[in-house]
Amino acid sequence: MRMKELDSTIAYDTSELLYRLKGLGMTGVVLHIGSHPDDEDIGLLSYIAHKYSAKAVYWSATRGEAGQNRIAPYLGTELGIFRSWEANNARSIDGGECLYGPFIDFGYSKTAAECLSKWEKNEVLKEIVRVIRAVQPQIVVSRWRGIPDDFHGQHQAIGSMVYDAFEAAGNPARFPELSEEGLSPWQPQKLYYSCNNSGGDQSAGGALNLFGYQNPDYEKDGIVRINTGELDLIAGLTYQEQAWLAYNKHQSQGMGVVPKPGDFFYYFSLHKSLVPTPARENSLYDGLDFSLTGLADYPGNNSEWLRLELSHVKANVQEASQKIASGTINVAHALMAGLTRLRQINASLSSQFSGTEFQKQAITQMLEQKIKDFEAVICRCLGLRLECLADDGRITPGQVFQCDLRLLNQGNQPLDSVDFTLHLPPDWHQEQQELDKVAANALSTHYLVSVAQQSTMSCPYWLVNPPNRYRYQWPEGYIGQPFSEPLGQGTCQVIYQNQPLTLREPIRFREAFTGGSRSLPIAVIPPISIHPSSQSKILLDANSGMQSLELSIVVRSNMEHEGVSGNLRLEAPVDWIVEPDSVELVMGRVGDAKNLTFKVTLPENTPAADYVLRYVVNVAGRDYDRILKPVRLGTPGLPGQPSESNSSQEVYILDPATVEVKVLDVRFVTGLRYAYVKGIDENIQAALAQFNLNFHAITDAEMEFIDLRQFDAIVIGPNAYVVRESLRNAAKRFLNYVEHGGTLIVQYQGYPFEGKGFTPYPFKFNQPHDRTSTEEDPSPKILKPNHFLATYPNLITKDSFLGWHQEVGLYFFGEWDQHYESVFSCHDPGEDPKEGCLLITSYGQGTYIYTGFTFFRQIPIGQPGAFRLFANLLATPAARIRERSRILKQIPFFSFMSEDQLIEVAKVISECWMRQKTNLFHQGDPSENMYILMQGAVDLVKSNEENIQSSLKVEPNSLIGEMEVIGNLPRLTTAQIREDAHLLVINKDEFRKLMYEHSDIAEQVLKMLVTKIVG
Repeated sequence: MRMKELDSTIAYDTSELLYRLKGLGMTGVVLHIGSHPDDEDIGLLSYIAHKYSAKAVYWSATRGEAGQNRIAPYLGTELGIFRSWEANNARSIDGGECLYGPFIDFGYSKTAAECLSKWEKNEVLKEIVRVIRAVQPQIVVSRWRGIPDDFHGQHQAIGSMVYDAFEAAGNPARFPELSEEGLSPWQPQKLYYSCNNSGGDQSAGGALNLFGYQNPDYEKDGIVRINTGELDLIAGLTYQEQAWLAYNKHQSQGMGVVPKPGDFFYYFSLHKSLVPTPARENSLYDGLDFSLTGLADYPGNNSEWLRLELSHVKANVQEASQKIASGTINVAHALMAGLTRLRQINASLSSQFSGTEFQKQAITQMLEQKIKDFEAVICRCLGLRLECLADDGRITPGQVFQCDLRLLNQGNQPLDSVDFTLHLPPDWHQEQQELDKVAANALSTHYLVSVAQQSTMSCPYWLVNPPNRYRYQWPEGYIGQPFSEPLGQGTCQVIYQNQPLTLREPIRFREAFTGGSRSLPIAVIPPISIHPSSQSKILLDANSGMQSLELSIVVRSNMEHEGVSGNLRLEAPVDWIVEPDSVELVMGRVGDAKNLTFKVTLPENTPAADYVLRYVVNVAGRDYDRILKPVRLGTPGLPGQPSESNSSQEVYILDPATVEVKVLDVRFVTGLRYAYVKGIDENIQAALAQFNLNFHAITDAEMEFIDLRQFDAIVIGPNAYVVRESLRNAAKRFLNYVEHGGTLIVQYQGYPFEGKGFTPYPFKFNQPHDRTSTEEDPSPKILKPNHFLATYPNLITKDSFLGWHQEVGLYFFGEWDQHYESVFSCHDPGEDPKEGCLLITSYGQGTYIYTGFTFFRQIPIGQPGAFRLFANLLATPAARIRERSRILKQIPFFSFMSEDQLIEVAKVISECWMRQKTNLFHQGDPSENMYILMQGAVDLVKSNEENIQSSLKVEPNSLIGEMEVIGNLPRLTTAQIREDAHLLVINKDEFRKLMYEHSDIAEQVLKMLVTKIVG
């Protein structure tokens, strides 16, 4: 477990040296705690690190895996890596350090309770205690308070746990297993939380203090104000200007702030202090000694011996600072005296200090880190620099490579001795060559390193073990460092003025490329890497009989200096047939690749379930079954995405080389033709490819001209109206398509969708928009269990909504016109049911559906319930005809017809709604339609020549006006709407045309008329 060490090999500029030098006399560590990599009060970090030269550590509970990525293709786990690089780049500017929790950013969360149930409340508490004990801060500053004003549930969760962690961190009885890991109890002295000084600007979700206004509401006792607009004379910028330069490194999240000089205020509310403080504080450090001698207060138990000894060390640092103008050698000599004293204090601690064992351990932990810091700064001042370079960057098991350790004595200092050591994994072998004097001021030694055949593949430490759904499983020894410890490290111990100084440098590979150069840590990768070109998840229909798959794969050699041979096989469930059984591989050096294909045949009637196919390549008796997936950070100034030859940073994710085959029990209505209008990047169409659905993707060029009537249904992708101007311009065409009998299925759209006339009837979104059912149980309710969307061709139940990924829905309709019909509702605990999650309405002869359900997340992963519901949506054209045919069959006028004839009539039906006390038609009007009353009540009123009226009440499921339509007569009555009515409409001209084109229908109508007349 190592915190960030001062790199003894980098030639710091003068400003960096000044910060480091001043920091040697400080111990006032500040730990800032948040939920995501860009939550930080970033001005706080630059203020602490550069004004006080104290250690400022930002701990993020997650790596922000659920965020966006505006500059690179990485999302999810890969985005977490990318954002860790960005945060490191930010800290290189603001002077802070990064640490992370093991928790996975699973997406938007509404409440702390929901988040803590997923992350496990006690585990969150333990991890915050872990970082407090590792960092040993005097002050903890929580970015969040644990209240609803924190917005995101993950913010609330972390904010709510900091208070308990502050109390538990110093208690030996709490989490004793951390003490066994070497993390002694540590009690911070003060706890603050950040005040929301957004000035009402919520454009960043309340996460960002954009303006730094002086806020009168916070000018009171218990709240401390800091001004990060003060000028940092070393940097020549204000602390806030440096902070914004750092914040702009969060490029994947679209951050961009113009650094400006001038006052900039942050406010922090004091929650608890264990030291006396004034009511109105002037500094976060009020009441604390944040220099080295502060260790004597805590954890030094007010030891006067420790205070006196540390005061001498502090004086040595002050002396060194005063000598900076006379040259760094003089600085080094003053620091050597301080280093000697630190070592003496550490050696005498057990005999001179009478505190508890835990207090001794805590002091020792801090002293040992401080000794390393002194060594690094002294080496910098003496001009000592260590290089540890390998001749290959990507190495394979069994490979032999050369590693050179070189000490540069650029200050030409007399060294009493030089001792090189190369530290490697325990199963690696090294052979040291003789020491060379390569120049007057340089010594070098060479090692031949043999990599063990069973070496572990390189991978970020938090991904070495399979994570569960909500957290990573760290190997032992990690406390949340940004990246893995190096595979190997070179050290060089020199004796200078009778004192040992140790320089440390990880093994790196250094090379130039067009446009720059780079220095990367070495990585162990497989000799042959597997790259399935088929998708990692294949969805099949359990109702399709015997099925076969053709799976393509590319294998690549990673051998730098020689060829390689191996054997590739595809493992499948018993009774599945794989052809060929295996493939012998004979490959050349790195870059050689082969394209291969396996055919997999599934037995007939394979049950619906999840199955796994596994690729394995055997090389030299060892099986490799991982996909090598690189994640790369580009070099500033180079265009395009980074490649393996020009990336500035590179790590590898090792995903299982598997193909998941999900056999789904889902039924689709066949014979329908669909179109898809894609919006945001998603993979619904690709996931549906195995189900023999006839989809056409409408392009921008086609949007205004393609004949939409050829499609039974058109699906609009998520946010398509927002991101595709061509669709917005053609919106009326799509509504016209619905009016003339088409089915339009619109997936969620953002706020710009509202009020633009894109829907047949008006609606409003809620503000903020609904983002519902992120709980494990979304508490869905099927409002109309007999509706065809819930029954045809798949039965939808409450269980259909279980196990949905990340969220069930977003951007539900908040208010809507009465024409819309709600079929489902769902909500999170403590919320009212949201019935705007899926709405359906008839419009003319067609059907319009809007749904906020997240099919774009669920369909590509084969979520069974979502698949069945989506299949039901696609079946709407057939279901509508089926439903209307059933209604027609119950009407005596149509009861004589066959099923095929009823279907033809159903195709020309439209719907309408009429308000109470209005007239459907008047006596004497031309007859244009006949109607079927579905809901409500209608009175047929007839007036004779004497204006004497008679009336007949029409009940639901009755036919109105059929005789006038068939006989082409004017209306014989006036139809008055007694109660709001829902009616099916059959147009006279279309019905007469239908009879003309289908003589069998005309014959059935004639039979009905004769029967009615005779009757």
